[in-house]
Amino acid sequence: MPENPLQHVGVLVTRPAHQAEGLCGLIEQAGGRAIRLPVIEIIGPKDEAAARDSLARLAEFDIVIFISANAVHRCYQYIGMALPAGPQIAAVGQATARQLQQDFQQGADLLPAEGYNSEALLAMPALTAVQGKKILIIKGEGGRDLLASCLTDRGANVSYANLYRRSIPVGAAQQLATIRHEAKVDIVVLTSGEGITNLLSLADESSRSWLCSVIWLVIHPRLQDLARQAGCRNEIIISNGAGDDDIMHCLIQWARR
Repeated sequence: MPENPLQHVGVLVTRPAHQAEGLCGLIEQAGGRAIRLPVIEIIGPKDEAAARDSLARLAEFDIVIFISANAVHRCYQYIGMALPAGPQIAAVGQATARQLQQDFQQGADLLPAEGYNSEALLAMPALTAVQGKKILIIKGEGGRDLLASCLTDRGANVSYANLYRRSIPVGAAQQLATIRHEAKVDIVVLTSGEGITNLLSLADESSRSWLCSVIWLVIHPRLQDLARQAGCRNEIIISNGAGDDDIMHCLIQWARR
């Protein structure tokens, strides 16, 4: 591999600020320019009391599913102690499992071998036979309801703990305009559907045209479909996963072209 495989490459990183630095550091180590534009900010839920009540009953559930690393970290901030020993702990993806290890010093009992999404988790044997089981999904407000609807159809009693909300950071639109005029962006990294929606909502007509003149990297075909539905006709490449290493591998393979 060349010493600086991303030399002269400008990468617009749209992850929340507290989740972006690992990837930005790798980009810079590879000779690239990491251009930071958080398009999502994680804030508290609308109903704090409901969130705390759900977490106070963790031990009552048979399975607890963490939908994201943010869900894990917010849970840790709320309870500040080890998870109860009773429930099986499920993580949708590797980043979520790593956050479990970091915050709670424990691994996930249920983690897809590949795919790292709701569909892959639902395909696991432990989640196909859930008749009568109590399942708690720890997540942010909004998002897909695929897990809950499928598990309910399979006979489970499903509850939610909504521990956070996503908002657009203050000043992001002005930051985008500044980047457009002052930075050379070759590729944009987008890791969620909400990230795509927020980025496009920040852009006026000329900025949107500029964004759609560069290549996008997304982490799932579903996000490519979302971008196409939003009218984006630029080249979109898909990483094999959401982890920093997966995204870096995809960036370097693209740069080699």
